[in-house]
Amino acid sequence: MVDSVRTAVFGALALVVVAACSTETDLTILAQGENAEGETVPLSNIKLDIVPYDIDELYEELETTTQPGQPPEADSLRALAGTYQDACAAYRATSDSIETVRQRATDIRQREGEASDAYRSAFQQYQTLVQREEQRFARCQDVTDAYTSVRNEYREARQAWEREAWPPEEFATAESLRIGEKPVQTVETDPRGAATVTVPNGDWWILGTGPVPGSISQQYRWNVQIAAEGGRDTIRLSSENAQLQPVF
Repeated sequence: MVDSVRTAVFGALALVVVAACSTETDLTILAQGENAEGETVPLSNIKLDIVPYDIDELYEELETTTQPGQPPEADSLRALAGTYQDACAAYRATSDSIETVRQRATDIRQREGEASDAYRSAFQQYQTLVQREEQRFARCQDVTDAYTSVRNEYREARQAWEREAWPPEEFATAESLRIGEKPVQTVETDPRGAATVTVPNGDWWILGTGPVPGSISQQYRWNVQIAAEGGRDTIRLSSENAQLQPVF
C-alpha cells in the first residue's frame, strides 16, 4: 500500500517537473460562436494565425506615421443588412408555408374531391400564399441588390483606407522585425471548432476571424494574447474575447 502511494506521488511530481522544464506548450484552441437563441455553437474551418506580436499595436504604430484619418463608417451597411435578412427570411418562411398548405390541399382533394368546401378553402389559401411569395421574393431581391451595392462601396472605401493606413512594404518591414526568428503558424479548426498547435514558451497572439451565426453583416475578430508556460493549455475563442467587425 505504501509503495503504491509513493509511486503515485512520485509520478505526479515527475509530471510537474516535466511541465516546468518544458520549453514548449501544446495548445488546444476552441472557436465558438453564439446563435440568435443564445446557444453556443462550434465554428469550423476557421483559419487562425499564431504570431509573436500584437498586430493592433503594429497597426497603431503605422497609423502614427501615415495619419490616414478615421476609417469609413459601416453603420449604413449594418442597417441595410438587417433589412436584407428580415426581408429574405420572410420570403423563405412563405415558401415553407406554401409547401405545407399545398400538401394539405392535396390530401383533402384525395379524400373529399375538388368540389368539397374544405378543398376550395385550402386551394384559396394556397393561391394567396403564392401571391405573397411573389411579392416577398421581389422585396428580397430589391433589398439584396441595394445591400450588395452598399457593401461594394464600403469594401472599396475600406480597402483604400487600409492601403493608406498600413502600406504593404512598411507593414512587412515592421512585422519582420517583430517576428525575428520565431515561428509563425497557421491552423484551421475542425468540425468541433477545435485546433491544436505547439508553440515555444512565451507570449503569443492568436489572430483570426469567424462568422457570427445567423449574421451576414458581422463577423468575430480575435487578437487574443496568451502566455505559453509549458505543458498543455486550452484557449477558448468566443464572443466574449472577440471584436465585432463588418463583413465586406
